[in-house]
Amino acid sequence: MDYGLKTTTQTDNYGGQENIYPDQDAPILRPAGKGKLELAMLRWGFPPIPGQKAPITNIRNLKSKWWSDVNREWMTKAEYRCLMPFTEFVEPVRDSTWFTVKDTEVAFFAGVWRPWHGERLAEQPGKKRRAREERDWELYAFLTTEANDIVRPIHEKAMPVILANPAECQEWLGGSADSFKLQRQYPSNAVALVS
Repeated sequence: MDYGLKTTTQTDNYGGQENIYPDQDAPILRPAGKGKLELAMLRWGFPPIPGQKAPITNIRNLKSKWWSDVNREWMTKAEYRCLMPFTEFVEPVRDSTWFTVKDTEVAFFAGVWRPWHGERLAEQPGKKRRAREERDWELYAFLTTEANDIVRPIHEKAMPVILANPAECQEWLGGSADSFKLQRQYPSNAVALVS
């Protein structure tokens, strides 16, 4: 990928994060004009489905009305596409098993972001506990797909959609429904358990 990188005040001196959890801020890369990407901190989890409380952290069934109708704008337009950089990922189902993409220093999850106004937990200056705040948020979620042979013994239902090839990252960021073909298993021989 041949992009210029912009940062925000939150990411100017970003040093990485040990762990990232749902409903917390994390770094994403998103389009920022022609030939540019922005490294920004967004909150992990789309607004919950009406009647539920938990944020939606992953996007699996693209044919569901929730994604194809309610969230279509965010799903198909290039300006709402994003990539989540990672060096390792975890499936916390059983004993927090970690995985890495072989021979790749940094890979990406394919994701989508969106603006939203509502109530979420927010850090409070000088306090350890977060409190609910109603405000404007920028939220993201990433795509998942069927687990490959390496991930399936730990998490049989799903794994993140991984992009490590620059051309695929560029295709994802370009938007359009055609790019949903990238929602597929990452090859089992290219993923390893972290010892």
